Amino acid sequence: MDKTIKSQKEPKKVGRYIIKSELGRGGMATVYLGYDERFEREVAVNVLPAEFLHDPQFSVRFNREAKIIATLEHPAIVPVYDVGETDGLPYFVMRYMSGGSLADLLAKGELSLKETARIISAIAPALDEAHSRGIIHRDLKPANILFGSSKQPYLSDFGIAKISGSQTNVTGSAIIGTPAYMSPEQAQGKEIDGRSDIYALGAIIYRMLTGIRPFEGDTPMSMAIKHITDPTPDILRENPDLPSSTTAFIYKAMEKDPDGRFQTAVELAEILSALAVGDDTIDFQTLLGRTKPSLPKAAPKSLPKKKKSKIGWIAAGVVLVGVVGMGLLSILFPPPNTAKRSPTPTTSVASISTANQPALPISSPTVDVTPSIVPSASSPTETPIADGLDSLGGADKIAFIANNNVWMMNIDGSDLLQLTTDGATKSKLQWLPDNKTLIYVVGKCVQTMDTEADRVDVLTCFDQAEYFEAFQISPNGEQIAVSLNRELFIVPLDLEKFSEARDRNHLAAMGGCFYDEVPIRDVRWSNDEKQMAVIFLDVAGSRHIDTIRVMDITKCKSALPDRLDEFPAERFTMSGYNSAHPVIPDFDWDGGNLFLMNTFKRNDGFGYFYTYNTSSHKALALNPAKSTCCYRDARWSPDKSHFIVAFQDIALGAEAKIELYYLLYGTLGTGATYAPITMPEDFFANPKESPQFALRSAQ
Repeated sequence: MDKTIKSQKEPKKVGRYIIKSELGRGGMATVYLGYDERFEREVAVNVLPAEFLHDPQFSVRFNREAKIIATLEHPAIVPVYDVGETDGLPYFVMRYMSGGSLADLLAKGELSLKETARIISAIAPALDEAHSRGIIHRDLKPANILFGSSKQPYLSDFGIAKISGSQTNVTGSAIIGTPAYMSPEQAQGKEIDGRSDIYALGAIIYRMLTGIRPFEGDTPMSMAIKHITDPTPDILRENPDLPSSTTAFIYKAMEKDPDGRFQTAVELAEILSALAVGDDTIDFQTLLGRTKPSLPKAAPKSLPKKKKSKIGWIAAGVVLVGVVGMGLLSILFPPPNTAKRSPTPTTSVASISTANQPALPISSPTVDVTPSIVPSASSPTETPIADGLDSLGGADKIAFIANNNVWMMNIDGSDLLQLTTDGATKSKLQWLPDNKTLIYVVGKCVQTMDTEADRVDVLTCFDQAEYFEAFQISPNGEQIAVSLNRELFIVPLDLEKFSEARDRNHLAAMGGCFYDEVPIRDVRWSNDEKQMAVIFLDVAGSRHIDTIRVMDITKCKSALPDRLDEFPAERFTMSGYNSAHPVIPDFDWDGGNLFLMNTFKRNDGFGYFYTYNTSSHKALALNPAKSTCCYRDARWSPDKSHFIVAFQDIALGAEAKIELYYLLYGTLGTGATYAPITMPEDFFANPKESPQFALRSAQ
């Protein structure tokens, strides 16, 4: 009689398989290196834990479905040799892969484009074969891509997540998978098909080429939410040596809408292989680009009203059950919350199925939270402003982003106040003309924060946005410039009408102008609102280059407006702006002659700091912190006499802290010594933080 498993201790035998050692342990199974005496070969023995036996029908279903998966005969799928039961515990036996996993390989660093293409091309047909049989992996990740002794890649654990999902009963939607690679529809508990695996494959490729995952989060839930709400990051920012079309490739592979993705794994692999060999016969931008919807010939008399949710408020909940790597993730994902501060913090969780919930918010729920007030550190020997001064440079408050939340403080750093607590990635922070409301972008949504009423509201979300990058209110508060799918729309600032906008057609129906000749990533207004400076993706050979162009927007036309100036490439050369990093992470304009900008050097956006004068066509390198590097997110004060900038001393390497400087522009180059704004010690936890300052007018 075989000696079988009776405890958590390593067994000596499972079925007829002699156990030699433990290979790994997860929530779904413990994996052992076993020896098959009958066929004289090493095997991987997967033993499922006892907690899966709470369903009396589990064993029956497990055996039935495992046998179906065992019929997947493909050279790139790790074969299932045997399915059985020992002391009531199900087990299955697979080929032992002695070459380790892709996760092991990535632990050593990123891979080349050619090696990535080789691996993906080998497993893609296997994935399509499974999909053709109605089997979805649901947990594609580097740990489930294994290598044989000759380094040939194989797909592993195929369909086990599906088996788990078939027997698990969790309040709400039970969602199986690993949040780092989970498709948006899977994270929301929606119906999925093979294209969910395509998304995961895109996320894996991103990690293979950069060494990092596309989205990070402090919790599994926050990571999964980013897959739903946040735009896919530009891969060239992490690895600028890749072909420029790699960005479009990743965007298509990780498109939020399954219809916009590659429809098969082989299709994805073929394009990736073409990128790897530099096939110049393929127009990648056309091939990877999405068809633009046509503009309406005339604005509709009335746009459909968005339906109001009958749910007053919903809070997000997480259920974590250890299954397959990071486990069974059940995310009850509601529309983004509105937040209102109250004296007493409250936490509520609603167990509501997401099956019929919209992917984007329709109404604005409310949650009570408590503000975080951070005492200011003691004053330095030097202070940037005089004691008792309430405003400087026309500004009285600084709003900024830290740790993915919005904060506000006085010009000297006092009265530091945390305004949001949701931790969602935010961008495009700015003040509305009422001087009490902040507006910013979260993923594909626009949110507002009433700093007096302590309320956050979702203004609108764009359903069909491959890119939602520019969002800038005009100086007089009468217009908004929006870059949607890198087309520029200039529309009247009517928040009620804007709240109805879901796509480019809705924006076009608001009136105004649109420009679609070049892909536009960011914008700034002139003071008279007759000109606009934009960052557009210029093309030099096969590479994209960030270029700032000043345009005349007095004439409304879809073609590119008259070019008034263009830099840096045609005017000057910036340190760090080269063939490897032709990137301008951020810039600002005083609306007249002076621009502030920085290049890309380190930590996702810090670089060399420059000013440029459009009148003289001259640039000047700036080093206000007595170091040439590194700076980011410079912003002019309301009266354009001062500016604020974030600084990180490159000489300190990984130990460099983020400091904030608020400076009088006219003193630059005079030899003046500046002190940073007084902040709490180690306030910025993330060295890649982009503060994105918004200076409130002291009117």
